[in-house]
Amino acid sequence: MVKLQVMICTYDADGIKRTAKSLHPSVPEVEYLIGWQTGDNDCAIPEELKRPDFKIFPHATKGLSKNRNYLLSKATAPILLVSDDDVDYTVPQLKSVIDTFEANPDYDIIAFRYNSAFCGKNYPDSSFNLWNPPKGYYVSSIEIGIRNGNYLSSLKFNKYFGCGSGTFIAGEEDIFLNDCKKLNLRAIYFPHTICTHNAGETTSERNQYNPCYIQTKGAVFIYIHPLSWPLRMLAHAVREKNIPRYNYIANWIKGAFKALRLQVKSN
Repeated sequence: MVKLQVMICTYDADGIKRTAKSLHPSVPEVEYLIGWQTGDNDCAIPEELKRPDFKIFPHATKGLSKNRNYLLSKATAPILLVSDDDVDYTVPQLKSVIDTFEANPDYDIIAFRYNSAFCGKNYPDSSFNLWNPPKGYYVSSIEIGIRNGNYLSSLKFNKYFGCGSGTFIAGEEDIFLNDCKKLNLRAIYFPHTICTHNAGETTSERNQYNPCYIQTKGAVFIYIHPLSWPLRMLAHAVREKNIPRYNYIANWIKGAFKALRLQVKSN
């Protein structure tokens, strides 16, 4: 019986080849779902992925969030794990995800941690309610585990956020978790390492000083904090040391009003 499906998003010929090079051990209770946005450079499926525990879904959508939603629509296992095409797993790590969900049946969302030689992310050593996180903590997409349930029919990644969306280049996990909270889903963090990401910095780390990324922050904050976002923006601007304060605030406001104009709550 399949207990866990790892939902891997990839794009184009390079992406499916990158997926094939990542470590995906065979585990009897685990399947790998690959959402492959084929783009303009279709290619043959690599031999490494022609295993019975891989299910590959080529499709023509664009944008990471649309790809994640496509996989959510295909998922059938009781436990789902958000993933990308450059993430490595081990057998103990995948079994840890299953064991953690089975040992904590009251939780719908569980956040974990990942290894990286490039990421300077600091993780708390103790578990906590994800809706009341310690200061400075944030969730990365590849750390999110989801218990499959009826709520998945109304739970989606927002199409305006994430790589390839054409609107906001990141922030999809923040919006997704905020929507989970609105649905009153129960969420917790456990300090269990479930994968390795050594392909370089994450999108957020690479783009943290990019004006488009700062605009994304504005859009995320007006979505999550519609009343207090101006004060939060000013607090962030005061702490920011690497960008002129005026530019930081100007791009943040630009992103916030762009989100308002597009009505980003519409999926």
